[in-house]
Amino acid sequence: MKISAPQRRLVASFLLGVSLAVLLWFGWRAISQRQVVAASVPARPALAAWPAELTDRISEEETQARSFLQPTAGLAGLCRLYLANGLYNEALQCLDGLQRLEPRSALWSHLQAGILAEFGRLEETLPVQERAVALAPDYIPARLRLADVRLKANLTAAAVQAYAEVLARDADNPYARLGLAKCALVDADWAKAREQLEKAIQAHPDFIGGLSLLVTVREHDGDAGGAEQLRATIGKREFTDFSDPWRDELFDDCYEPYLLSVAASKANFAGDAAAAHRWLERAIRFSPHPGTYHRQLGKMLLETSDFASAWAHLEKAVALDPGDSEAWNILVFSSTAAGDMDRADKALAAGLANCPQSAGLHHSFGQRLASLGRNQEAIREFALAKKLRPNEANAYISLALMYFRTEQVEKAVAELKAALTVQPGHPLALSTLARYYTDNGDEPAARHWIRQLRLQPRVPAADLNTVTGAYQQKFGHAPW
Repeated sequence: MKISAPQRRLVASFLLGVSLAVLLWFGWRAISQRQVVAASVPARPALAAWPAELTDRISEEETQARSFLQPTAGLAGLCRLYLANGLYNEALQCLDGLQRLEPRSALWSHLQAGILAEFGRLEETLPVQERAVALAPDYIPARLRLADVRLKANLTAAAVQAYAEVLARDADNPYARLGLAKCALVDADWAKAREQLEKAIQAHPDFIGGLSLLVTVREHDGDAGGAEQLRATIGKREFTDFSDPWRDELFDDCYEPYLLSVAASKANFAGDAAAAHRWLERAIRFSPHPGTYHRQLGKMLLETSDFASAWAHLEKAVALDPGDSEAWNILVFSSTAAGDMDRADKALAAGLANCPQSAGLHHSFGQRLASLGRNQEAIREFALAKKLRPNEANAYISLALMYFRTEQVEKAVAELKAALTVQPGHPLALSTLARYYTDNGDEPAARHWIRQLRLQPRVPAADLNTVTGAYQQKFGHAPW
């Protein structure tokens, strides 16, 4: 069919009109977008104390945010920088604009809710976190955050529902179990709390949050011994919050060493060693006093038996801060474990010279002397370590072993029992007492200490079997 000239002009006019309408729409959208972004770019805070690199990057993102081509990307970059470095008021202003520009993104709602929760603005947090969950229903950290906020806002039934929804997606999630235990305690249901905590610890034996709350539950139940045993299991370890990749990935833009250090510990606990090492390297790069972070990274590298890299960081730590007794201790211990006694002896001598009041270094020196058969000198070092740090069991136990070696049996037994007064339930003290009384034919005492050992949650089955096997061989029957 042949199209006439008037028809061609009509089609051309229509297409031109459509094109103009599309251009006008995109132009209006671009103008609106730029207006939102312009209103969402915060006034720059004082940054004189921060690294120049951060200031430069903020300038770049501000320029892009005010450009015509990619203002949203610039605002998002600016938001990342402010949020990653704890500049929360500025981050909130950016997030307000980003949610208007990208209302279907769960990320911005989740990040905004996290800041509001830290500020304690729970009533504002709830709807924002609920929106994040609605937009990303399978993102577990968002559901956990929602449950935690509901619990803090005294919405216990709603919190229970949210924790249950986490478990429906991740049946062994220990943080959801911990949350349910806290909800049970709100209702004074101690039995239910104990049940949830025991399930959490059964699946995750090193879950400090569950172990810590179980201490309170055992004390309520009148089980003071069990509570003390859990405290001994926990030791100096601290609770670590759950991994939140949307938030955690921001630390690649962080310039605050302490925040990087905390993030690295959390990542290492979660099994992301690469991120932990990367963030500690950033902390070292941007810290005016990086010795602490060299020590932290060295300690992490030892977990993977990367001795050469670990020693390089530990030696840097003590060079920067010769009074860092913990770094010296780690260096001595790791060198000894690796069989590098020359390095261990040099570190031990230098550490004691710089930290003469370090209980750990005196204990290590005692162990070295004991290995050389210098028993009386070792005893003096262990006694000094005990005096310097009387609330830890290691020196007591080392003293006891030396007393056994030198046939001072009564002193040895006294030191083991003293160790249990400062750290109830210490497995080595219990097993040593059990073996001593077994070998000496004191069946009631042997059975008592074996039963105490059996109550410890972290005693390897092989160790318990060794002790009970010796008992059965001696007395002809099991201790229970």
